[in-house]
Amino acid sequence: MSSTVVEPEKVTETKSRRNVVVSKMGSDHNFANMNNHDYAFNLLNMKVVLDGCGSGKHSEVGTRVFAQLFARKAKEYVEKGESINCDNFVEVVDSVFKKMLELCGDTSFIFQNFCFTILVCFELEDEFVVYSCGDGFIIKETEEGITFDELDDGEYPAYYIYNFIENKDALKDYKEGVSFKVAHFSKTEYTNVGVATDGLRFFENLLEVEKNKMMRFLHDGIGPGIEKLINRNNLQRNGMFHDDISICF
Repeated sequence: MSSTVVEPEKVTETKSRRNVVVSKMGSDHNFANMNNHDYAFNLLNMKVVLDGCGSGKHSEVGTRVFAQLFARKAKEYVEKGESINCDNFVEVVDSVFKKMLELCGDTSFIFQNFCFTILVCFELEDEFVVYSCGDGFIIKETEEGITFDELDDGEYPAYYIYNFIENKDALKDYKEGVSFKVAHFSKTEYTNVGVATDGLRFFENLLEVEKNKMMRFLHDGIGPGIEKLINRNNLQRNGMFHDDISICF
């Protein structure tokens, strides 16, 4: 796990801050005329990013179907006076994948459509809790600044759908299944926590002035500013963000 630290510029405090929800296509996908495989959404007290497998021909299908079914599940819970929380989150995810497999459970179809990483940050009264399955980043903010903690599974990311593939011989790795990693961040130390897909790694290639701008936008909750910054660097600096990037912070 690696960490990158850049202090945000001094800004005037505001009374309210909107969550950043950004999902932008990488320059390589744009050049190859491919869709954005990422998806990001903010739902109740959850910040969610999904990153489709690059070798999956239609992995953007999986990220979007999962997001819609997950949101429907959240609505069902709210209508019952309940909520998706740390106690039932894995159960809900299992139920969503089972619903997705009703569309098609063929192994080849699964590999082409349903392989994607999942990162979710719950904001609770006293802490932030991050559930992660696959590569990505945890974005953390303290009074000193903002840090990025990288989550890296190596050559083969852990995709939750592997738990539902009956023919384990079709898997190169994770034949015993995968599970969510859980990290806790106390609000006594952290003022905000969010998640991002692994496209955030290209932040390191930015000029220092652009890094500082992006940190300020994250701190202030200015999503459109981050989108313009990504667009500008992809157009003017030879496609700086090569991979799709999604942020929910």
